[in-house]
Amino acid sequence: MPLTNVVQVPAVLTEESAARLALANNAPFLELMEDLGIARAELIRAKELPNPGFSVLFPLGPKQLEFASRIPVEALWLRPGRVAIATADANAVSERLLQDGLDLVRDVKVACADLRLTRWKVKIAKDEAAIQQRFASVARSRGEGGDISELEVSTAEVDSIQARISRDRAPLEVDLAFERLRLLLGLSNAPAEFSLSKVPSVPRVARSEEELLALAMAARPDLRAAGMQIEAAAKRFGLSQAEVFQVSAIFDSNGDGTAFESGPGLEMTLPIFHQNQGAKALEDARFQKACRRYRVVEDQIAMEVRQALARYRQADSDLHRIENELLPALRRNRAGAEKAWEGGEVEYLFVLDVNRKMQSARLAEAEATAELLRASAELQRSTGAGCLTPPDKDVVSDPT
Repeated sequence: MPLTNVVQVPAVLTEESAARLALANNAPFLELMEDLGIARAELIRAKELPNPGFSVLFPLGPKQLEFASRIPVEALWLRPGRVAIATADANAVSERLLQDGLDLVRDVKVACADLRLTRWKVKIAKDEAAIQQRFASVARSRGEGGDISELEVSTAEVDSIQARISRDRAPLEVDLAFERLRLLLGLSNAPAEFSLSKVPSVPRVARSEEELLALAMAARPDLRAAGMQIEAAAKRFGLSQAEVFQVSAIFDSNGDGTAFESGPGLEMTLPIFHQNQGAKALEDARFQKACRRYRVVEDQIAMEVRQALARYRQADSDLHRIENELLPALRRNRAGAEKAWEGGEVEYLFVLDVNRKMQSARLAEAEATAELLRASAELQRSTGAGCLTPPDKDVVSDPT
């Protein structure tokens, strides 16, 4: 019978509340969580001692009744090593699940940024369609008065039609982005409806690259998991050396029904033909691979931190220049160009070029805002901890 979770979905989700909802409801993550139960079961099994064996030989003819019990005593000194291995494996699974959780939180925040971007594009497309419609109306009026040619009127009408087509297609991207977010939240088959809150304030990076790298190396769960795998591999190698000898304690008894002879004994394997070389070689290779894996994870973390920091800084710089330099200049140019065109001082193509630059800048602002949100999420994930400090004021706002 499938397992289902009953969750309360807020009407308005922030990035943080969406992340918490995903951690509680995302089906692939919940599937991974079952690995922890498997690891715990392996730990329980490692702690178990093997049951003693008991054999009976029944009397038949001159054969006497005989019975014996065997207890594999090597399990007593092998048990601590097996428990230590299972414990290290369980701890490694726990750390990997923490990293999976960080990955899921990052994915949810990126999906939220993508959804916001598509909604900003819808708004921009609607504004563009309204502007182009107004241009087409003015062009028709001026064309009827003979101020501009039929070609200019036709161009304005074509631009208006294209803008309306883009406006009508834009909601499709919103629906697709919304469904991707619903999947991450585990709500694909749920009737729950929700909306996103206003754009969150993106904290500033308050640490240098070297500090972020040091923070990541100390905090990333996947690196700790790789270290625990080295520990487990080393213990397995030690255990393979101890498994050369197998010793069992025996208690044997036999008799004819009137008198019984009983006594203890010992049974052990003789390491003549092999001394467990195959198992030793296998565990040594696994240990070397675990060490190599640790180096791989270290290099991966360093790359991820540097890439995320570079993306964050670039997006922050782009957004600052667009908001404070490009958009104000383009607004002034567009206002002057529209006024000059309506007065017959400039050609329509000039106004169209200024308007296209304005719309491109608005799209660039929306994309830079979304990229800053994505980069912030990736930077937090790549460092494995809170690497950002609260801003003095909002770093991003809803694009205009």
